[in-house]
Amino acid sequence: MIKVFKKTTPPESLSAQKKYDSEEVKQQLIADHQGKCYLCERVLTTDFQVEHLHSQEHFPEEKYDWHNLFLSCSYCNGKKSNLFDDILNPAQEPIESLITQELDYLNKKAVFKQVGTSASTEVQQTLSLLERIFNGTHKMRKTKEERFFEDFLSKMNAFQKAINNFLMADNEETRLVLQEELTINREFLGFKYWIIQNNPKLLSEFAQDIIWNKNS
Repeated sequence: MIKVFKKTTPPESLSAQKKYDSEEVKQQLIADHQGKCYLCERVLTTDFQVEHLHSQEHFPEEKYDWHNLFLSCSYCNGKKSNLFDDILNPAQEPIESLITQELDYLNKKAVFKQVGTSASTEVQQTLSLLERIFNGTHKMRKTKEERFFEDFLSKMNAFQKAINNFLMADNEETRLVLQEELTINREFLGFKYWIIQNNPKLLSEFAQDIIWNKNS
């Protein structure tokens, strides 16, 4: 999960307050979020929904508020539901800098930790939601949770292979492959961010490739 871009001007269709998920809203969110779920960062084709940062149940007055609307996959929307109304606002906060996002290959799980010692309620809720999305809600993942994680693991293995190729042979070809893996439209950038951050060689070479939306 990283900071996302969000156009400040609301789509005109929201002014009528009839549909929060009009075609105009969907198209703008897809463009703003690079076609990715704002929570898990998977690229979406047809499996996308307009998600409320603050749930409709608890914040009905924000149902048509453009600043409360984000692009989500149905999997993450179901995990979040109305249980996590106080997560960090990804249009305002550099989430990848506030929460470490790492993959524990040995135990086959994603690991999320706050950066620093004083965590806000928003950070704690975001940690809990990410844990729920990537690791499931039980000791053993359910079928959808397991398929989600296997897809995530496959993509991260491909990224790790690109890193290994670069570290073994620093040339234009391996560098371009790794830079492509770090472009804003690629998946799981929050995890890739911390792999780069934790390796001095990679950080010195690719620091400018992991800024993404921080200047927006």
